Amino acid sequence: IKTPPIIDGCLKGVLRKQVIDIVELLPEYNLEEASISPFELQQADELFLTNVIVGVQSVTKYRKKQYKNDVAKSLVAKLNLKVMLS
Repeated sequence: IKTPPIIDGCLKGVLRKQVIDIVELLPEYNLEEASISPFELQQADELFLTNVIVGVQSVTKYRKKQYKNDVAKSLVAKLNLKVMLS
C-alpha cells in the first residue's frame, strides 16, 4: 500500500494515521510513503482516500480504469473492530 507523504500536500489526518497503524501490523501488506504519479494511479489495483468525515472511500474509476475495493472494505472492517474494542 502506497501513500503520499505529507510534503506532497496530504493532510496529516487522524484517520490516515489509524489506517497506517493498521496496515503496518498486517503481514500481507507493505506500506510505502512516497510520491505517487498519475501513471502509478492507472497501474494500481485499488485506490482509496481517507477522511475523518467520510471514512475510507474507494475510488471506483480514474480515467478509463476501473478499480476493486477489497482492501478498502477490509480496512473499514478492521477500523470498526478497533473502535468497538476501544
